Amino acid sequence: MNILMTLNQKYLKYMHIMLLSLCNEHQDEKLHIHLVSSDILASDLDKIKKTLNQNIEFTIYKYQNENLLQAKTTYRYPVDIYNRLYAIEYLPLNLERILYLDPDIIILKNLKDLYEMDFEDNYYIGATNVKKILTKINQIRNKADRSSYYLNTGVLLINLKKLRTCQDLNELTEYIIKNTPRLILPDQDVLQGLYGDKVKLISHLTYNLSDRAITKHNLSMTKEFLIDETWVDNHAYILHFYGKNKPWKDNYKGILKPYYQKYDYIYHMKTSEK
Repeated sequence: MNILMTLNQKYLKYMHIMLLSLCNEHQDEKLHIHLVSSDILASDLDKIKKTLNQNIEFTIYKYQNENLLQAKTTYRYPVDIYNRLYAIEYLPLNLERILYLDPDIIILKNLKDLYEMDFEDNYYIGATNVKKILTKINQIRNKADRSSYYLNTGVLLINLKKLRTCQDLNELTEYIIKNTPRLILPDQDVLQGLYGDKVKLISHLTYNLSDRAITKHNLSMTKEFLIDETWVDNHAYILHFYGKNKPWKDNYKGILKPYYQKYDYIYHMKTSEK
């Protein structure tokens, strides 16, 4: 299973915690982590690898797109966030698919079914956590096709084989630079604007569950079930702590913190061993 991640030193610890959960749910599988980073070193990954007890391989890519120096970035959204959209430019040609994961994630179940899912000729498979009205607003704002979806790009299965024949990287760069002033969640806006009509949807409750999504769901007048810890245990595959509500912060709100704390505890146990 090939996993793509793009981050800097600031999120190294959280990537480590995510990998502990990933390895725990894939103990009989070989994992290859393709990491795009300008400041994470091979020595950092060697330390992580020693704690995983897993058949896992790392490859670091020092990819940097100088054309994006004008692109919109913030403290929360550095230029690295665009790298997942340029995956065909630096990943090996023998890879036909790869699963991108943000570091602020906890894996609860085996992801083989997701990883092997049929693309049905689409570029990406992912989840949306916005309703129809906001989807329409985003379509207008991003000048996107009327059939386009707005994906949360923290969990993204990427069809490398299809993109190599269809994606125009110059068009991608031009779109980013031209639309920089109005980008809000930059990589997500760009993906909808250019490729939002070439995506296959999966359930955000199953594969991209957050406490924000739980709150919205449980407050819905049309819900068929309540999401509680038992539902999470039985149905959720990926927990995603996107936004400012992070489980390592004291002011975190929601029911998902214990799932993070489990692997945070393992992380501290593993990294304190001599």
